[in-house]
Amino acid sequence: MKKKIPVLIAFFVLLTVAPAMALDMEFYTYGGFNPVVQAFNKVALIFSDNAYKGLIFVVTILGVVAAAVGMIARTAVGGRFSLTWPVPVLVGAVLYLALFIPTGNITVYDPTLNRFQIVPNVPDAIVVTAGFLNKMEKGLVDIIDTAAAPNASYLDKAGGIGFKALEAIRGSSPKDNHVRTSMIRYIKDCVTFELLRPGSTMSLDTLRNSTTNFLTELANAQNPAIYTVYYDSTRPEGTSKTCTEAWNSLQAIYANPANYDEAIKRVCSKAHFDPASMVEMNTCEALISSTVLHLTGTSQTPARLIQQRQIAEILYNFYYTDDYETSVLMESDRKITSTGLGIGITMNEWIPIIRAIMTAIAIGTLPFLALFLPTPVIGRAVSVMFGFFVFLTTWGITDAVIHGAAMDYASYAFEDVRQSSLGVYAMASFPNMSMKMVAMFGVIRSAGIMLASIFSMMLVKFGGSVLAHFATNLNSIARGAGAEAGRLMTPEGNASMMAEQARIAGLLDGMQEHRFTNMATAEAYRMHKNVGGYHAAMNARSGLQDSGQIPQGTTAAEFAQMGAAARMAVGTGSGPVEISTAPGGDTTRIKGDFVNPDGSTTVITTGADGTGQAVDSLAAGTAKYSVDGDGNRSLNSADVNGVNPINIGQSLHHQLIGSASTSLGGSSNWNLLTSQMQKDSLTSSTAKSYSERLDNAMRENWQRSFKDSSSFVHAMGEAMRTQFMTSIGAGLKGIKLGGSGQITIVGNDNEEVDFSVSEATAQAFSRDQARVRAEAVQETFSDSQGLDYLTNISKQLGASEAYSLLNDAKRVQSASESYGADVETALVRDYTLNQYGDESPENIRMSMIYLNHLAVNDPSRLNKMIDGFVSGRGYGWGCTAGAVNSAINVTKNRIHDDAILKGGVGHTAHTASQKASMVTSANLFPPDPKGLQDPESSSVDRKADHLRERNRYEETGQGNVRTSAPGMASEGIGKVVQGVVDSQGMRPTEEDAFGHVHPVENPLRVDLGEAKPIPKDASSTVRW
Repeated sequence: MKKKIPVLIAFFVLLTVAPAMALDMEFYTYGGFNPVVQAFNKVALIFSDNAYKGLIFVVTILGVVAAAVGMIARTAVGGRFSLTWPVPVLVGAVLYLALFIPTGNITVYDPTLNRFQIVPNVPDAIVVTAGFLNKMEKGLVDIIDTAAAPNASYLDKAGGIGFKALEAIRGSSPKDNHVRTSMIRYIKDCVTFELLRPGSTMSLDTLRNSTTNFLTELANAQNPAIYTVYYDSTRPEGTSKTCTEAWNSLQAIYANPANYDEAIKRVCSKAHFDPASMVEMNTCEALISSTVLHLTGTSQTPARLIQQRQIAEILYNFYYTDDYETSVLMESDRKITSTGLGIGITMNEWIPIIRAIMTAIAIGTLPFLALFLPTPVIGRAVSVMFGFFVFLTTWGITDAVIHGAAMDYASYAFEDVRQSSLGVYAMASFPNMSMKMVAMFGVIRSAGIMLASIFSMMLVKFGGSVLAHFATNLNSIARGAGAEAGRLMTPEGNASMMAEQARIAGLLDGMQEHRFTNMATAEAYRMHKNVGGYHAAMNARSGLQDSGQIPQGTTAAEFAQMGAAARMAVGTGSGPVEISTAPGGDTTRIKGDFVNPDGSTTVITTGADGTGQAVDSLAAGTAKYSVDGDGNRSLNSADVNGVNPINIGQSLHHQLIGSASTSLGGSSNWNLLTSQMQKDSLTSSTAKSYSERLDNAMRENWQRSFKDSSSFVHAMGEAMRTQFMTSIGAGLKGIKLGGSGQITIVGNDNEEVDFSVSEATAQAFSRDQARVRAEAVQETFSDSQGLDYLTNISKQLGASEAYSLLNDAKRVQSASESYGADVETALVRDYTLNQYGDESPENIRMSMIYLNHLAVNDPSRLNKMIDGFVSGRGYGWGCTAGAVNSAINVTKNRIHDDAILKGGVGHTAHTASQKASMVTSANLFPPDPKGLQDPESSSVDRKADHLRERNRYEETGQGNVRTSAPGMASEGIGKVVQGVVDSQGMRPTEEDAFGHVHPVENPLRVDLGEAKPIPKDASSTVRW
């Protein structure tokens, strides 16, 4: 008892103690200024209220009474009498009198919004606890900010508020529609002209990626000779001005910072700054500038950013709508999932509010918890008080740590923007990238609540964990609302909600006209039809993707649009036209079917760029053209009915060999040819054979030539001609022309006879000699083997012209129809040019009609025309060698490309053959020798007969099926209570279902015995 006396004395001394001095401490909050200030004000008012002081006295008395009653009750049941029961009450009273009666001041300061307020008359216990723990939080935040990157501190950019301000720049341009419209016209009229002017210093690349001031770049478009329209409030209909005059007016407006004050206030208000406070507006502007400096490395004013954003939108609409990357940024960043975007933005908006509310709750519940200090539950009350502030402190510290990591990531994320200065791309990226950063801040800051919960539960098992659970619940509510809002932020989410509303409206209207059953059936049918059609469409999409007809990843919406846009037919003045468009609306194909005045039809098919092909169909044949982007047609092929391409190819082959023979029949080539053949004859029987055949052909051709009235022989005198013919009659081995006009005849016995002739006769002899040699060469080497030999020997002799012609002849021989078709096309084109002056489709058709007429009515004349064209002599006028050579080259190139493709296919086939060479009949497993047994029908027939008998019996009305209304009502209603339904019966497939049983044995069923593990080497358990 004596030990308790000092405690009682101390208690009564404390009752008489008055505060010697008031405490003053600071409390920092980051974005939650108003709720925290209101909470401290309310706590101060509550503790200063006399009614509360009376309540604490009553609770103290109740605590003493409760403790005494508890001690008496324990003593009454045999417990030991103890005087420790008043200790908790006395300690609680001491704590209350020492810490809650004295008051102090707490200064609430928000560095993010640059606000502060002093709250007086706050109990010292609250001042010390809140101030000390907040000071600890502030110290750690300062340490974290010291290690952070410049312009990325938590104090003034908590929660990514700088990104919120940057995102708010979108849609915050000055509200002066006249100035904006004037700038649109200036860009349309003046800037476009300057960009297209040769020698201009303006470029779209600079506007997109390099400029930091659009005004400087757009000033280059001033031109006193080009006019635009300028709008203002005095002349809203517009005034015509030169580009120089319009720019002088626009530049003065855009360069005036005062014109952006209202826009800057809208931006700052969206970031939760007070537009009416000059201090907060200065803080907001400094925040925007420092955030831009951190992200891009350049310091810009908010006015400049708003100016650049507005002009960038105008430039985008004129010049960058086809720029996919910039277009995506201007519209929306579709790479962020709708749920993540909504949750992130919502959480970043609400986390500061939730934390401020948690702080207000912690502070606001202190008066209630203080009531339990002079009671036996003092320990729990103190734990809850202390735990509240521990949780808030750890939350603030984790939020600061997370902020630093997020700012570092944001710096990397803005690297692409940093490379584009303040151009169109950067200004398109700022709002969307900022929105992504705000969403990222919200998602990762919500994780800070869980980290703070872990720390508070570790340090204080009660109090902090309660507040953490409460904060988590609020967080979940905000996340759910954010996810739902995020889905509505995307076009597909918004469209889905609108479609649902339209569907419900139609359903409510339809219920007034139709029965519910019919509507349900119709809805089911519609669903089956839609689902079935969808599956069919998706199967078609997969097939088209696998074949490469459409790109991989084509969405259902894109595929549906592709289906709707394919082959849309319209009627025009000249005929029906089919058009197909891409999902974006661009034309992919146009096909028109037209009837020409001459009765022919033309089908023109063009692609996205206007190029394609056209086909003329007429009775005389078919002509195909290539169509360029301007609609001009060039003939690709012409097929005239009655003209055989194979015959033309053979004629070309004959002409090429003849031309090569003529080249080899020349004096220099002939001597080399005969010498080489004589040399080859010594070692090759083939060469000897061709040499003998050539000699024989020469003698025969000379004999025919002598009899020709145009021969040089008829240019001799009568006496000389008689002597010449007599010498030839004795035997002719060869004939040659020597110098000084001497013709030498070599007989079979190698005896030579010379004749001196005139110059005219010598010239005629040279002409006949070349012709005879050419004919002899052509006759000797006309077959394939001879052509090969002659080609090789021409290459050896260096006779390039003959070698080239012979190579062409070999190619024509192997592909006569292809070469003939191209030469036929060249014939039609050349004839059209010579006859009508140009190769228009109308003239091409007239030429084809004429050639078809010759093929039907005068084939010999047509053949002469073809021979003349192929030979290069024309049709009696002009030269056609160039046209023929061009046709040969076209076919040659095409066949060469086909040969390359054929070689690739051959190589692939060879590789496949090698890989499959090991697959033979010896490698394959033989089929199972056990065959299928024939089906046994007797058991099935018996069951079918039994089923028919049962049906006949039920039709009599004596079975279990109720056929009358009373029977069905009795069965369906009266028996339900008893749980019995008479007509339930057994299924037709059950045993005894037909009243009598015929045992049926399954011939396939055998007794396998007791189930046991199957050994690995056991045979198959399947019985056949």
